[in-house]
Amino acid sequence: MNTASFYFGYIIVLLASSVVGFLLLLRIWEYRRSPGASSLLLAVFSGIFWSFTYILEISSTDLVRKLAWAKMEYLGIAFVAPAMFLFAMYYSGRGMWLTPGRVWTLLGISLTGFFAALTNDFHHLIWEKVQLVSGGLFGPLSLTHGSAFYFFVAYQYLFILATTLILLQITLRGQTLYRYQARIMLAGMAFPWVANIIYVTNWNPFPEIDLTPLALTLTNMALSISFLRFRMLDLQPIAHGSVFNAMQDGVIVLDYKERIVEANPVASLFFQDRGNFIGRDITTLFPAWKDWQTIHPKGEIHQELQSDNGAEKLTLTLRTTSIFDDHGKRDGRVLLISDVTTQKKAEEELKSASRMKSQLLANLGHDLRSPLGAIIGYAEMLKDGSFGVMSVNQEKASAEILDAANQLLSFINNIVGQAQIETGKIILREYPFDVEEVIGPLLSTLNYHATKKGITLIEYIDPTLPKKMLGDQFWLRQIVMNLVHNAVKFTSEGSVTVRFMKFEESSWAIQVADTGIGISQDAQKRVFEAFEQVNSVENSNQNGFGLGLSIVAKLTSIMNGRIELNSEAGKGSTFTVIIPLREVTEERKPS
Repeated sequence: MNTASFYFGYIIVLLASSVVGFLLLLRIWEYRRSPGASSLLLAVFSGIFWSFTYILEISSTDLVRKLAWAKMEYLGIAFVAPAMFLFAMYYSGRGMWLTPGRVWTLLGISLTGFFAALTNDFHHLIWEKVQLVSGGLFGPLSLTHGSAFYFFVAYQYLFILATTLILLQITLRGQTLYRYQARIMLAGMAFPWVANIIYVTNWNPFPEIDLTPLALTLTNMALSISFLRFRMLDLQPIAHGSVFNAMQDGVIVLDYKERIVEANPVASLFFQDRGNFIGRDITTLFPAWKDWQTIHPKGEIHQELQSDNGAEKLTLTLRTTSIFDDHGKRDGRVLLISDVTTQKKAEEELKSASRMKSQLLANLGHDLRSPLGAIIGYAEMLKDGSFGVMSVNQEKASAEILDAANQLLSFINNIVGQAQIETGKIILREYPFDVEEVIGPLLSTLNYHATKKGITLIEYIDPTLPKKMLGDQFWLRQIVMNLVHNAVKFTSEGSVTVRFMKFEESSWAIQVADTGIGISQDAQKRVFEAFEQVNSVENSNQNGFGLGLSIVAKLTSIMNGRIELNSEAGKGSTFTVIIPLREVTEERKPS
């Protein structure tokens, strides 16, 4: 190959690299707002400018024009290495060091080199002697360098060395994804070093040709490819590493092909029995992954799974979040894995404690109801005169015993009922009943308690109600007992009215209205909560556990009904329990 052919071939190579660089420049421009992207743009542009002006130097056939283009090359030469250094600083998370003053100082020194080349005719510090190669016009200039040239070369290679060391540090210490990125960039940094070694050792068969612009163009291509492929500037690796490593949950990152590209230390600990899973398909870590996607075809995966990290079996929850590109296409996923082993154990312990509590309350209810039954039975017999005529004081004492025993039985029923509700053990046994059957057995107890406080207890049954309805008499009585007992307790004078009425065509209602202390709007939000009692001067001396209204509300819900409260402080309260109306079409008898 003759010299002219070689020069022409080298021009083609430089031109091709310039075109590729220009296309990269356009692509990077879309991400110009990312940290450090402007530095990368400057580096790529400087490399393109150097290559293009070098082409013009080689192809010009006039010494004056060749020298003019050689001087213009310094605009690219001056900025390409500092720009790569600035990019590496941003990429490594050291962007805070790059204050405007420091950046302009670095670029100012580079700009000085460019002006030195432009004014070389006056001082000859860049080139002491300029001549054509072998007397030919086609080809690069043969240059004898001056002292300033070596200063600026050292300045440029200082930046190249610093950039190389920064990328080497990330390669050795960075997270998996950023190690891949840094390796690509570090490989690109090898080109200017190789070009320099060839130049220093005279291995180049055409020593007049400068390979550096081509080498730096290849370096910029490596930086740009890494930037565009991995979107590395979306999160800087140092900041990324701090956040990634500090997270107490496991994090796994998938690419668009659902390959594992990164995992933080916690995730690696969770699945250490699976070996090194970086670079493998997610199904190698989670064999049921495809099944999970079938269950959630359009949404994110949320699964509970078991893992054995060698020391213990872990219960984990897996949640995914998709990453989308600028066109709305899924570009990967982030998997968040939380260790809920302790939480699950605590839940099991709570369930066990709840079962023990329910069993204890059931046993307690049985053990207390038996003697109370005897007390209530004998008190009623005494009151009815079954053991002979009693004096007025004896009748009063037996009535007090009966009232106190019934109140205690109501408390016990509420405690046991609350436990049954919490454990979901309430089963409605619905049989035909008459409303009179619900209120009848309660009247003697409720009347005595109301009369003792000087309160009138009024009962009203709507004649339009069906004679027979379906329902669970036991729990309906519990609702009536709790509502009336609550009304009597918080009423000091006046009346308590109990109504059984047809509310709508498909529902009936149990309504209890009183003339008591009422309930403020604020407190109405809390009265149906378990163990909740409204604090006020009027009820400060009232006893009870705060379970009555809570049980009423929950029983109403179990019966597919609703409860309404109309009350105002100081003006009484009206509770209305509305239950679906179920008439008896055929006579049903308890089995």
